[in-house]
Amino acid sequence: MKRAIGTMALCAAFLACASPAPAQAARPAKGKLKIAVAVKGSPTRGVTLRCNPDGGTHPHAKEACDVLRKYKGDLSAMHVPKTNSCGDEVQPYAVVIKGTWGGKKVEWSKGYRNACVMKAAGGALLS
Repeated sequence: MKRAIGTMALCAAFLACASPAPAQAARPAKGKLKIAVAVKGSPTRGVTLRCNPDGGTHPHAKEACDVLRKYKGDLSAMHVPKTNSCGDEVQPYAVVIKGTWGGKKVEWSKGYRNACVMKAAGGALLS
């Protein structure tokens, strides 16, 4: 009887100390995008961007991918902060981004009043 009680106490102590199995970490979303930026009177610039692993021809690939990760690939969530210090200069920029993010098709485009506003909205992604 003492042996059974000891065994039960040992099992209870073991179960109390056991931690739950670690949750399987979510895999980061992979992305492969083409980004084109056009400004009136200048040639269109284009870069490629790969995320997870980060790379491509984008000059700031890691930071650009960080922007995408922040918004979970939802480019429509990018907005110009109300506290931006961009002036009223008008030199329109147009941005087109196409590709995939997390296995889903991405097709996004937007126009901006000037380069400052564009960078305020998209950070390193649109720099």
